[in-house]
Amino acid sequence: MKRYILYVSIFLAGLYAAGVEPLMAQEDPPFGEMPGFVKNEAFILEAPDTLIVFQNGKELFPYVNERPYYQDKRALNAMAQAEKRGDTTELDRLLVDYINNFGPQNFRSDIAMLWKAAQLKQAMNDTVQARFYYELFIKHTLGRSQQGRLAYDSLIAPTRSDWLPLEKYYELLEVRRRIDTLTPPKKVLTSMGPNVNSDKPDYAPFMHPGQDILIFTSRRDGEDLIDPFARKNEELYYSYKLSGTDEWVPAERLPPSINSEFNEGSACLSPDGKTLYFTRCGMIPTSPGEGRSRGMSRKQAGSDCEVNYGDCDIYQATYNPETDDWVDICNLGPHVNSDTWDSQPNISPDGNILFFASNRQGGFGGTDIYYTLRDTLTNEWSEARNLGPIINTPQQEVTPYFHRINHTLYFSSTGQLYNYGGYDIFKSRWMGNTWEEPNNVGPLVNTVGNEYYFTIDGLGETIFYARSNNEVKNHIAQNFDLYSFPMPMESQPAAVTVFRGRLRDSITGFPLVGTVMIRDLEKGTEIMPKSINEEGYFEFDLINNRRYQLLVMGDDFLTIKKDFEMNGDTTFQIFAQSYEKGKPIVFESLKFKSNSTRLKKSIQPKLDYMVKFLQAYPMFRLVVEGHTDADGDEDYNLQLSQERADKIAEYIIHTGNFEQDRVVAIGYGETRPVVPNDTEENKSTNRRVEFKLVLNEGYDGPKIMPTQGELPINIDEAEPEGPTDEFGEEEDLIIEKKEAGQQPKATENKKKVNNK
Repeated sequence: MKRYILYVSIFLAGLYAAGVEPLMAQEDPPFGEMPGFVKNEAFILEAPDTLIVFQNGKELFPYVNERPYYQDKRALNAMAQAEKRGDTTELDRLLVDYINNFGPQNFRSDIAMLWKAAQLKQAMNDTVQARFYYELFIKHTLGRSQQGRLAYDSLIAPTRSDWLPLEKYYELLEVRRRIDTLTPPKKVLTSMGPNVNSDKPDYAPFMHPGQDILIFTSRRDGEDLIDPFARKNEELYYSYKLSGTDEWVPAERLPPSINSEFNEGSACLSPDGKTLYFTRCGMIPTSPGEGRSRGMSRKQAGSDCEVNYGDCDIYQATYNPETDDWVDICNLGPHVNSDTWDSQPNISPDGNILFFASNRQGGFGGTDIYYTLRDTLTNEWSEARNLGPIINTPQQEVTPYFHRINHTLYFSSTGQLYNYGGYDIFKSRWMGNTWEEPNNVGPLVNTVGNEYYFTIDGLGETIFYARSNNEVKNHIAQNFDLYSFPMPMESQPAAVTVFRGRLRDSITGFPLVGTVMIRDLEKGTEIMPKSINEEGYFEFDLINNRRYQLLVMGDDFLTIKKDFEMNGDTTFQIFAQSYEKGKPIVFESLKFKSNSTRLKKSIQPKLDYMVKFLQAYPMFRLVVEGHTDADGDEDYNLQLSQERADKIAEYIIHTGNFEQDRVVAIGYGETRPVVPNDTEENKSTNRRVEFKLVLNEGYDGPKIMPTQGELPINIDEAEPEGPTDEFGEEEDLIIEKKEAGQQPKATENKKKVNNK
């Protein structure tokens, strides 16, 4: 992990990969020309061998698909003996091994073991594993354990940072829009319009990654109220984009071979576009040979293809380019389908794994996510397997979508650790032997309503999903529509590199709170901001090897702006000097020659820095304080110090075109030395002008204001080009008085300096 120390003081200022173009608009185009039937070779070659990924490695909880319940009395007795003699190391080993043998029922009956494992790991300072078992415990107690939630929250509190509330986010954007050059993000939510959406429920979108072809489910001939898992007048529709535009053509039904007298929905296409997987509901369960369903060929009559095993089953169909139709429509069989509800298929990028949702018996909750593996030699599908207790909970997990980047699974759930509404969309990576703890994709996607399904275009830049803003009760919700918007960083499958930071006071070392915003400099997009927690921590998942801009804002310190590039997991330690109302912020002072009020050309960059600073932060006013050494008459020194302060204040006011009261000049003479006036060096130190910023009590504008442009990190960095001579021959800095309609500017006047 790379670590960077950023010292900041308060004055810091469709996929065309294979050349497959979107189809041109045409009258009644045949469906066969549309959903990627032209094989996208580049896409297929880039697809990882998901089958190998899933079969390699020792799977965590390997027995959840082998047995419903695990009990080993010898192991239980051994754990009791280890606990009795206080052997926590042995108890931990036995307990972890026992939990790894759990079946689904153990996650209901023996939930106390998860709690004990979490507490043991925490006592052994194994925070990562403690979090893992706390997460399982909370999810599989339906979140009802207040003790578990408190223990978990206390464990993650030091480093956890939450997304900023949306209303605060838009408030920040409005401020940024007025005062900064950064571009606010695009509109975050876009309805797909009347060519796709109807006045009835439209949902379950699938975007073929090879072309801009959208397949979705609609009940536009159905009822107003829907149950997302009921089947009433469901049919499959498709649409595609007009070439070179963002306009979708009016949606059309798939042909009758797919849309039968029954209910069809939740479809996906194989990577080559030649196989369609979809759900058919409403057929009476049958046995082989008991007739055939519409869409079956006569040749299939009497075969297993016509069998319906449950309320809803998953089917596949093959495209025939000669007839421009779907043929060989076949039930995937009893290894995949159950005698209950099986739906929402999603195929992996290599075509070897099919994910789907099912409410069959033997799972963890009402509806779980399962997968089946394709035998590459026989093309047969394996016995369906439950994805396990990290993904599935006692509540509802539905609508899986698997992305090829980082083997990332997206799904909707009501039972994960953090939900904004009813069903939220989550993402999780396959780590080789287990799933990563699912992460909520954030408030730009998820709302207090319900978000179902999730699909991404081929470029990975736009997401499509179904959304209802209405509350769901007993699965009943008002009309769903399809939406899309630019892919936020927190939703992207490649965003897996961790960027952490901690903000502290540069003087006391105490943590500071505020808001963190990050901008993707390559895409020009904002990332949803987060709040810095009470311990000063924040954390983001970003895409590696990209350039970003960090903005840290707060009411008690000035905005910090820093460009950086991600190169592996990165941690920033950020230091800022906090300020309070009524307490000035002291800048580095400027020194003067004895008995002189002369402004040298060499100090112009420092004064110009102060001008830029005041322009960027209108909540502050500047106090310029002049000081002298103790040589000579006290009254003369007081006048000399006032003249020094006046000259600098005059330059800043005229150059920045400020009101007179923004910059105040005060002379203190010899009354405030910083060191004793007992040596020439100390006297030189006392001959100075100091800058102090004071928060303007009358200012009623925004308190969080980013800098305009890159200001020097320190006033001492604002140096002129080339060498300078403190007291030698040097150009003077003279203020040209402002004339009507003309901006004042500094001019130069060469003058020989007496070096006495």
